[in-house]
Amino acid sequence: MDNGIGVNKMKVEVEKATLAQVLHKVQSISEKKAKMPVLSNVLIKASEASGEARGMLEFTTTDLELSLRTHIEANIPQPGSTTVSARRLLDIVRELPGERVTLEELPNNRLLIRSGRSRFELSALPPEDFPFVSDFADAQWSSCDVVVLRKALTKTLYAIPSDDDPFSVAGLYCHPVESTDLLRFVSSDGHRLAYYEASSESFSGLDLGSGVIIARKGVQEILRLLEKETEGMMCLYENSFLVKTSTTLLSIRLMEADFPEYQLIIPEERPSVLAVDLESFTQTLRRLAVLTSPKWRHVRLAVSSGVLELEVGNPEEGNGYDSLDIEYDGDAFTVAYNIQYVRDAVQTMESPRVLLQWVDQFHGGVFIGSEEENTMNLIMPMVV
Repeated sequence: MDNGIGVNKMKVEVEKATLAQVLHKVQSISEKKAKMPVLSNVLIKASEASGEARGMLEFTTTDLELSLRTHIEANIPQPGSTTVSARRLLDIVRELPGERVTLEELPNNRLLIRSGRSRFELSALPPEDFPFVSDFADAQWSSCDVVVLRKALTKTLYAIPSDDDPFSVAGLYCHPVESTDLLRFVSSDGHRLAYYEASSESFSGLDLGSGVIIARKGVQEILRLLEKETEGMMCLYENSFLVKTSTTLLSIRLMEADFPEYQLIIPEERPSVLAVDLESFTQTLRRLAVLTSPKWRHVRLAVSSGVLELEVGNPEEGNGYDSLDIEYDGDAFTVAYNIQYVRDAVQTMESPRVLLQWVDQFHGGVFIGSEEENTMNLIMPMVV
């Protein structure tokens, strides 16, 4: 397949800070332990510009599920292309002494990196071996509210299970909410669930159909891409989810899976509600977490009128206790949760208070920021 790769020996000159920044962006996608060695590499393509304008230095990485293409300006004495280890090149560039870096393709598949008196040579692989990555030239892009998308992903990422969890879908489910103009972003690992609702106007023209599932790594890369961006575009293209900024295009192959009927585990009525100060609750959980471990990871919450008592510990190391003033005037109640799950949930909140809503000890507890009605965090209780 045509990768647009020439046969000239590449030579480019570029600012060190700019090069390091772009390599940091692309190296997270390249496979660290790839069965295909070229998947650990970044494809670097240098193109001349017309007139007196600077040339373009393009970087592409892929793990076959995600692909990222981005570019920067550079002086291009000689166009060409090569592939080298994304991680190794970044490590070298970070340590170079000068402000400018020269990259020069050498015979026998080597890349010379020079800055000041420093000189490194990296083994390279032929660019023809690099997988074809589409430029999605005919994609139909929709505008995207970057702030809203970033918030939706940040508030749900923590509940996406890891790839090695065989019982859950390791992705974020994005779907329209029936009979509303809302899009809901949902994650769940079977023990906890998080969702965030946003107006579809924030993603004007984007048609998700009945919904799509974006893999955990894809969610992480979208957040990385949009970290400092104020504008962006997105679209669905066949079986891929695409996000684009002014210099970068990220493509993510959608997961082919059936997301669980998560609505079934959310209690429709939650008659018991307490309110606690977010900062105090967060600090207390952090203190008590010192005496938890993978084996003993629960925090027991004893709720009574005006007071929340918290207890952690185990017979091997000891116990910890604390209490907080709360707004509550109902029946006494005791429940235990995984303390890390509670910490993960409250760390996403931006409200002054946390609301804990529940039915009984057999149903999940719902944690909500007092001023965040479009967000929900559900945690299943533990038997202690």
